[in-house]
Amino acid sequence: MKNILIINVFLIAVSFAACNEIEKYENASLFSFKDFKKTSKLNATTIEFDEPIMMPLLFVISDSLLIVQNIRTNNMLFVYNINTKKKVGEFIQWGSGPNDLLRIKNMQLVGSELYISDNQKRSIYKYNVNDFHKSSNNPVPIQKTEIDAYFTNLAYTDNGYVATAINLENKRLIFYSADGEPELATGEYPYYGKELTDFEKMEGFISSMVVSYKYKRIFLFGMSTDLIEIFDFQGVLLKKLHGPEQLFPQVKELRSTEGVSKVSANEKSKFAFFSPIIIADEIYVAYSGQHQKKGEESPPIQHILVFDMDCNPLRRYELLEKIVSFTVEAKTKTIYATSNLPEYHMIKFEP
Repeated sequence: MKNILIINVFLIAVSFAACNEIEKYENASLFSFKDFKKTSKLNATTIEFDEPIMMPLLFVISDSLLIVQNIRTNNMLFVYNINTKKKVGEFIQWGSGPNDLLRIKNMQLVGSELYISDNQKRSIYKYNVNDFHKSSNNPVPIQKTEIDAYFTNLAYTDNGYVATAINLENKRLIFYSADGEPELATGEYPYYGKELTDFEKMEGFISSMVVSYKYKRIFLFGMSTDLIEIFDFQGVLLKKLHGPEQLFPQVKELRSTEGVSKVSANEKSKFAFFSPIIIADEIYVAYSGQHQKKGEESPPIQHILVFDMDCNPLRRYELLEKIVSFTVEAKTKTIYATSNLPEYHMIKFEP
């Protein structure tokens, strides 16, 4: 009897270990919060502009200007002077006109050029950021490139564009020429021991993207799995990292009687990375690790993680006020962020 009990315990232990080992990204380096060399708790200071910021999701800093993307407003971009705390102007109308925008997905500042991608119009617009500094006329794009496909992210590279694809061909990245012509589709969806449908893959591996022109690298930060992937400008996967909590996608495809598919997250699903930005040779990214509660407009974010360009952990900031999105001023490293508690307002953290 004793021997039988020992054998049963052993089999249960082996079975338990196998179940725990089945979910693991292949060839991914693991890291945790403990691997960050420095942790700092940051207090927030509210920034009182002369006019409210409305409902911002994305923003970039150009010298003293804070260019804010608003939603549910007639004009898509509000511009503020962060030194004087005054609103400079409102620009680019929401609409279907040739120079209007419908849904801003990404904003990139590359030198004096501001790239704004609109995934509803399937286009990317290039502006001279100095036109926003002049603030006299509504800026007109100096170039518009149409993309003949839907995308979740679209970014400028040194000789064209790269997008995270919405397709059923199991390719993560599509590279486009400067004229918007597709040139290369590459990148497999990560495998971690669980078979997913095509729709589950697309939903489970939605990622935020940031591009380094200096190092010619593309960084994907998972939004529902804390997986980081690094690609070069030829679409070759260079490195995978999993952490700080080793989250996996928790999605399930549901098919209605009419044959319509819907992918939903289960109660175990947590939010991971948001809003990556490269400052000098460091990557700042917001991290949640929390469930989104019913009625919340956005997942709670109380961490900003800092990595080097190989995504080795450097610093961790614990934010004492929850944020929605953020950017960093390059010279002072001041973190500008939006909070929506109790309503939207701008705050800053000084490391």
